[in-house]
Amino acid sequence: MKSHLIAADHNHSWDAIKEAHRLSYNPRKLEQYYDTWSGDYDTDVSNEDYSGPKFIADYLAKILENDINQDMNILDAGCGTGLVGIALAQKGFRSIHGFDLSYRMVEKAEQTGVYTSLEGGCDMTCTIEAYQDNQYEVTVCCGVFTSGHVYPNALEELIRITKPEGLLLISTRKSYYENTDFQTTCDRLQEEGKVQLIDSVMDGPYIAEEGAHYWAFAIC
Repeated sequence: MKSHLIAADHNHSWDAIKEAHRLSYNPRKLEQYYDTWSGDYDTDVSNEDYSGPKFIADYLAKILENDINQDMNILDAGCGTGLVGIALAQKGFRSIHGFDLSYRMVEKAEQTGVYTSLEGGCDMTCTIEAYQDNQYEVTVCCGVFTSGHVYPNALEELIRITKPEGLLLISTRKSYYENTDFQTTCDRLQEEGKVQLIDSVMDGPYIAEEGAHYWAFAIC
């Protein structure tokens, strides 16, 4: 009986994640879906061995090496229920800020107690009025550049919010990278002198189904 229950949980979690990938890059649909999903999200992604938040927090610490300032202002863009914020706090970072499209996901993130500030209703495919130019020393975005969520040009808004000489760390699901113009967009942003790619990890740990690519950009 127990094995049947585990299989049922896995199937439910798999279906929930796959349904999120079918939202056609529509912000309104995404907001509604994640509002509804917020109560089960952590369980569902845990059932699918979601390791992206821990990996990207470790990746940031590795990129910073001896220059870690635990009080640096970090933005968790698309923070969801706060899994990345928790992972960053476990690395010792103390000034963690977050935003998400879904207000109910942000309510869950607030319950973690690791965020200095949080904003809901933030759509990174357009200018987010709550955030000034050049505001954060580090912006981290994990689990957002994935099928059905945001197009690669959303990078522009994350660049705007991050300070010159700051860092922008992003995950992209492998399938998202292969099926969008993410690489072309990154090449254009570098040619325009907006960012410089300083490191990447191809096919790193992400979720049971597939890996992700991780990207570290310096803001110019």
